[in-house]
Amino acid sequence: MRRLFKTLLCLLAALFVGGALVISHRALAAPASRHPDLEYLKAINSVAPPRDPELLFLLMAGYSNLNLQGEGVEFFSARLKEFDARLTAAQKALYLSAIGLLRAQHASSVSLLQRIGYVKETIAILDQARQISGGEVFVVNWISGIVRAELPRQFDQTKPAEAELAWCLANADKAPHAGWLREVYYHLGKLAVSDGEQGKAQDYLRKSGYKDSDRPITLITPFSEEAASGHTFVPRRISEIVPGRVYALSGFEFTEYYFVVSDDRQELIGIDAGTRPDAARTAYEALREHAPNLPELTTVFITHSHWDHIGGHRYFRSLNTPTGITLAGTGIFAA
Repeated sequence: MRRLFKTLLCLLAALFVGGALVISHRALAAPASRHPDLEYLKAINSVAPPRDPELLFLLMAGYSNLNLQGEGVEFFSARLKEFDARLTAAQKALYLSAIGLLRAQHASSVSLLQRIGYVKETIAILDQARQISGGEVFVVNWISGIVRAELPRQFDQTKPAEAELAWCLANADKAPHAGWLREVYYHLGKLAVSDGEQGKAQDYLRKSGYKDSDRPITLITPFSEEAASGHTFVPRRISEIVPGRVYALSGFEFTEYYFVVSDDRQELIGIDAGTRPDAARTAYEALREHAPNLPELTTVFITHSHWDHIGGHRYFRSLNTPTGITLAGTGIFAA
């Protein structure tokens, strides 16, 4: 199941435009007949339950991109009824989650007199999806948590949203990709703001990778591009591969950084120097903030002389440590 979701990373691009799921800006939708890709995916999903859930979510994203959420709800509801006896519990949960998300996006088009009941029905659909899946399918819980986090507080979904999103963090290894956690952190931050916990909100925002809460569009992808920091493959993260001994830093730039504490715990050894001095500085300072009691950095070992492994060596050489920094390795630098 996890492998089958890997290519969903780019499919939900339009699901978070304007930072709102329930109250969203809507464009005029062109007739479906003008969109052959949508018609093709509808035909594929009409033949039989797709073995690959990517096909289901591709169609869901297509409906969302074209602002045809209402039509999408009708299509998936009809397929769920038609295929019911042939679906596994996980497949039923995925259909229900797709329906719930599209309904949430469509809520702003429902009349005010009917909207409260409509949203409550959507919540019930998300509850059913989680119950059927046993609460163990990451995408199901992810959709449920984010939709609930976007609902107005009068629907009393803050605590369930926090629970769903906290589950996603605790089960990050079940995510199709670490990039899915970006929205989890972002929405936990929004909930923290609502609860008046500004410190916690800023911490979540920092972990999400967003500079502030005003984000015009989100692409759930395995990489990011920013003018200031360049290319990163994953959100910023510091992992303790061996607790207190081996640290891996991801998402600070194009490459990754590794640091190892010596056996006698008197030295910190870096492995490779990254691509740029400024990125190396940001990563190293983040490590020091994460683990302030680490010993002094004494050595940076360069595995090979490619640009993405040596570019930050000037920063490490500039560090004012009692013993100085030794750079060692193979075929090191021309500088």
